[in-house]
Amino acid sequence: KRHYLNDNNSVFHCHHYSTLYTQLALEFEDLGGVEQLVQVGDEVFGGILKSYFQSKGISSVQDRISIAQQYWKEVGMGLVNISMSDEKTGTASMEYSHLDEGWLKKWGGIDRPVNFFTQGFLAGACAAIYDKPFHSYHVEETSSLVRGHDCSEFNVTLK
Repeated sequence: KRHYLNDNNSVFHCHHYSTLYTQLALEFEDLGGVEQLVQVGDEVFGGILKSYFQSKGISSVQDRISIAQQYWKEVGMGLVNISMSDEKTGTASMEYSHLDEGWLKKWGGIDRPVNFFTQGFLAGACAAIYDKPFHSYHVEETSSLVRGHDCSEFNVTLK
């Protein structure tokens, strides 16, 4: 289904679709599938958030973080909590993740990260929050619901 969210045409997908493109990225990791998902998330969400912040005159870091979190929830991807110490380092966590839930229902647990699109979203969100160019942040998933942890957690660092 197509929806307009802050003047951006958005397509909401069920977790079946999200898990399938994630599994495909893992299967083609040698061709850069994982990196492509991260880059797409970075550029798409970073661009959308940068544009929104600029058009609405939102300059407060806390307001930008709050809006990024709300955006992730609104597009149905999960509940993310972004906590940045400063523009160089921070963490994020998700007690609920649409992708993790779908993965667990479809295939059960896995012993590696699967939230590549989320990593890209977090990289793009942080770039937008701190007015940095795309691909300025490295995001690493350190724990995840699909690996049996209580939540999915990420480290965020400025490259």
